[in-house]
Amino acid sequence: MNHEKMVISFPDGSKKSYSKGSTLEDVAQSISPSLKKKSVVGRVNGSLYDMQNPINSNAEIELFPLNSSEGLEVMRHTAAHIMAQAVKRLFGRVNLGVGPVVENGFYYDINTDQSISKDDLSKIEKEMSNIVAENLFIKRELISREEAESIFSNDHLKLELLKKIPWYRQ
Repeated sequence: MNHEKMVISFPDGSKKSYSKGSTLEDVAQSISPSLKKKSVVGRVNGSLYDMQNPINSNAEIELFPLNSSEGLEVMRHTAAHIMAQAVKRLFGRVNLGVGPVVENGFYYDINTDQSISKDDLSKIEKEMSNIVAENLFIKRELISREEAESIFSNDHLKLELLKKIPWYRQ
């Protein structure tokens, strides 16, 4: 356990000391278990942070519930990943491009040898529900470009994206 301390400042102006490396989840839990349960994302020094990302220095934070605009953006981003996972499970060899959040939802660029029709949407939705029911742990990992290239070696859309931006693994 890290014994070095940092000061977290809250929107109401109050401050509290935490161990360096504490997460937004830790901070929310220290305030109340219900706040931890309600919070889905936070802002640390002006940048959105997932709830498990460690904070290592003094910071100003805000916590957001699912029904906030920040929470909705995170939910849509997560839904895009779940849909991509469902499509991969149902259609096998699939290349995934970008899947950004947009004003009214999200979209995903998908390249597959099979056609996906409106009739497949209910199957995809059902598989998404199955994935959610599995309650899989989601963890953000920073990896090297070389490792990302190895992971996505069979996905030309992701390899194209890697040429432009740093990447992650789901």
